Amino acid sequence: MSTTEWTPPTLRPQDELKAMTAYVTEHGYGDESKAYVRGIVTALNWVLGESAESPITRTRLGRPVEGMDASSERSRAYEALYANSDPALWQVTVDNGQDYTLAVEHTLAWAAGGNEGLVVPADWPWPQDR
Repeated sequence: MSTTEWTPPTLRPQDELKAMTAYVTEHGYGDESKAYVRGIVTALNWVLGESAESPITRTRLGRPVEGMDASSERSRAYEALYANSDPALWQVTVDNGQDYTLAVEHTLAWAAGGNEGLVVPADWPWPQDR
């Protein structure tokens, strides 16, 4: 039986993350709501170090965000979508809307190198299969 060694998630390149922020800020994200777009931008700003607080748990790392941080926050965003989750997490969804929380979850999945999450424009210059 072969075993594959686990490797932690790594963030996409900074220039790609910045390009997604600029694209979504200028064009929106398809026909998604303003709350969804705000969730994308908020998550990307945190990953890029432009915001000290994480978008769901409000954690302050005091260091640059790493892939595992984004992956962990993504898990908490997923939890925050459900009323029976930790009350502090659910409150983020109550305060910001389900679209916001869902966008944070999708964005952090993508930012942490996943093939799921956000759909990039057709002419996106970075490879998506990681």
